[in-house]
Amino acid sequence: MPGFGQARAFWYQWLMYVDDGVEAIRRDPVGFARIQWDTWSPPGWFDDDEFAATADSFRNPDWLPITLNAYRARFLADEPRDTRYDGARQHLASIDRLTVPTLMIQGGSDACDEPSSSEGLQTWFEGPYRRVLLDRVGHFPHREAPSAVAELVDDHLGRFMPH
Repeated sequence: MPGFGQARAFWYQWLMYVDDGVEAIRRDPVGFARIQWDTWSPPGWFDDDEFAATADSFRNPDWLPITLNAYRARFLADEPRDTRYDGARQHLASIDRLTVPTLMIQGGSDACDEPSSSEGLQTWFEGPYRRVLLDRVGHFPHREAPSAVAELVDDHLGRFMPH
């Protein structure tokens, strides 16, 4: 169970677990997404034209069931799951520590997943692990700071991928 601050930031997930919340999202998926875009990151990372262009995807009839399943399957045991992936789920559940070189990038101003929630995770990695917080960047580092993210990924791959 997350702390109160993180639980507050996860309001949208709790909303997806109750029937009335799902109905509210179904009635206004664009409004639901807009609140998240407006609050998860510092102002200015997108403009109205960009949101309007993206909003079409939130109106897609597949968006809500796919989104609901992705979140609800995390905590609801009776949420339907695609049985074709049972083997992969079992395999992932058997892994205690990751051994591959890992780069974790998070926005230092992420108001959805508190930056403190990613502290101390290096204990789950046996291979090289690096956590980078990007100042004045929110929940979408790849969108908000694409050059910085590309540079970090390029450096990471340069260090750990065979040439």
